[in-house]
Amino acid sequence: MKETDTKKNGTVWAKMASGADFYFIPMPNYGEKAAAIVVKAGSDFLACNSPKEEKPVKFPEGTAHFIEHRLFRQRWGDAFAAFSKQGASANAFTDAQKTVYYFSCQENFFENLRLLLSFVQNPYFLEEETEQEKSIIESEITMYDDTPSWRVYYQLLQAMYHRHPIRNPIAGNHKTMKEINHKLLQQAYDCMYTTNRFSLICAGDISARKIIEAAEMIKKSKPGEKPLFEREPEEIKESYTEGKLGISRPIFQIGFKMMPMTKDVLRQRILMNILMDILVGESSAFYHEAYTKKYLDEPLGNAYFSGEGYAFCAFAGSGEQSKEVSELLLQHLEILRKEGVGKEDFSRIRKKQIGYFIRQSQSVSGMLMGQIEWAMDDTPAGEAFRMMKAVRKNEVDDLLRRELMKEKMVLSVIR
Repeated sequence: MKETDTKKNGTVWAKMASGADFYFIPMPNYGEKAAAIVVKAGSDFLACNSPKEEKPVKFPEGTAHFIEHRLFRQRWGDAFAAFSKQGASANAFTDAQKTVYYFSCQENFFENLRLLLSFVQNPYFLEEETEQEKSIIESEITMYDDTPSWRVYYQLLQAMYHRHPIRNPIAGNHKTMKEINHKLLQQAYDCMYTTNRFSLICAGDISARKIIEAAEMIKKSKPGEKPLFEREPEEIKESYTEGKLGISRPIFQIGFKMMPMTKDVLRQRILMNILMDILVGESSAFYHEAYTKKYLDEPLGNAYFSGEGYAFCAFAGSGEQSKEVSELLLQHLEILRKEGVGKEDFSRIRKKQIGYFIRQSQSVSGMLMGQIEWAMDDTPAGEAFRMMKAVRKNEVDDLLRRELMKEKMVLSVIR
């Protein structure tokens, strides 16, 4: 370890000699044990400087997702099958900001941990197998293209963002698949999978000392270059977008482009979760009016997303009155801006968010998944909980005065 282990409200955090971060959530008397490697490089990582090249290195859309698919295939065989043989359930996913490999088990935790640490650091990209994988991913892309919820979401982002790669589907597209080969995957791996981008997360009734010993398998590499992005305008690209898939009931998403955060990122996420629940939750004045007018028959889904160079929130619903819903949402936003968030509403929703965290903390997998997100903000689970309890009503009011403006709103509809 580079630094002495530090306990932050029950979570052990340390910076390892390799440059990787280490988070351990001790959960005595739980049978399940789980671990994950988070690589802070996702589908947005499409360009970076390289000491070996004069010009920036560029990668096709979908490269990070392709690496995730291929990394389980090792020189000695299939890592998925090896996890299964050792009694573990393993999986992986890629999003805009990260790629995550994880497993859970009841027994053989350290054997599975060593397997995780080994295959993530040992890529084995073969030309023939890379070409075979393309057809699998292209089938996945076709499936996503025919999924209304996926289409309406990316329509929203492509109307909201001019250039930022958040507007691109994680898996890429049929054209970019043709640009990927085994040599490019190795080059991208070398740029993305540097140990200063790694976070090792473990949760369960496990010995921290033994985890640290196993974690010495993480080999130190040179710090990776930051991804490069084109400058993104503050304004949205267009305010309305519509697509057709022939579905019986239209679905829609209403999104607001927001200013990217460079500090207090997790705090803003907590505040946004509270604000969105107050605004459109089941007990909100907005939902009561929308239900009475028969615009909606259930509350809007809501989510906040942020990363390097972007931030936005989205509200999802279904029905024919999407424009009426968006106009009503703007009206209730203005009311909240003028009157401020109610003290009782703020207190109730904050307690609700704290309740979610407490329920999550009663599950090993739940805490692992939570820490995966908090690690992106370099925050241990205990510190995230403390922050959740410390946010104040005036912070939500200040956020509302700065963000969720009419001129930054996009309506995306699929019919």
